Parts: sequence; structure tokens; C-alpha cells
Amino acid sequence: MTEENIQNTTPPSEKSEIDLLKEQIAKLEKEKEEYLNGWRRAKADYMNLQKDETKRMEELIKFANLELIKELLLVLDSFELSIIATKDPEAKKGIEIIYSQLEKALNKQGLEKIKALGEKFDPALHEAMLQEESDKESGTILEEIIKGWKLNGKVIRPTKVKIAK
Repeated sequence: MTEENIQNTTPPSEKSEIDLLKEQIAKLEKEKEEYLNGWRRAKADYMNLQKDETKRMEELIKFANLELIKELLLVLDSFELSIIATKDPEAKKGIEIIYSQLEKALNKQGLEKIKALGEKFDPALHEAMLQEESDKESGTILEEIIKGWKLNGKVIRPTKVKIAK
């Protein structure tokens, strides 16, 4: 028997009850879809929150030692000045070794020098302290006055430079 035959043989009072049940099923199906879609949105929001939190934690870890590294840059600067000022070759060699070890340790933490000498001036990386007449193209860096540094790709101290006019 087909559904039409069943409906035709069903008395009118039961027919309306079947229609009511069908309407109720349709309503419940619609509610189920709404709840399912809401759950999916909530799950997607939660996954996005987890991704954002992971990125935030990675950034926090990358730059957790920023203040310590900035302080150690001052020590590196002092070692560099000591190398320049020391006349005794053996003492100079010892200072250079210590300087190199400290620089390597900081490099492992994500510290890198900003290349400047001979480069075109870039205000995002360099800070112009002096300008000088030169046969080189205007804006070319002639001298590094104070080295600049990046930590994990972020400039933490721009290179102070002398540029060509």
C-alpha cells in the first residue's frame, strides 16, 4: 500500500492528527538545524580563540626576554668600545672572544644585527644622526655610529647612522 492509499483509508480525525505530527516533526527538524548550526558556530569561534591564544603565547615567548636582551646590548656596546680602546693584542683578543660568545648566545635567542653600511637609508631600520657631503648617492649610509638590532624580526634598536647628502 502506498502513502496515498493509507491517507485515503484514514478517517478524517486521524488525518488531522497525522498532519499535526508531520508539522511537529518539521518544527523539530527546523529547531534541530538551528541548534546544530549554533553549535557549529560556537565550535568555530572556540577554535579561532584557541588559534589566537596560541599566536599570542608564541609572541609572548618570543619577546619575554626583551628587557634583558636590551640590557645586554649595552654590555655588547661596552665590549666593542673596549676592543677599540685596548692596545694590548692579547687583551684585545680575549675581549673579542668574550664579545663573540655573548653575541652568539644572543643570536640563539633571536637577536640579529641590522645591516647598514653601504645600504640605502630606511627609517624603519635606521636613525640618521648626521649627514655628510659625499660622492655616493644621497641617502646611502656612510657610517654606523651605533649598531642596530632586531629581535625575532622586530626592530628593538635602530642603527644610528651617518648618511650621504
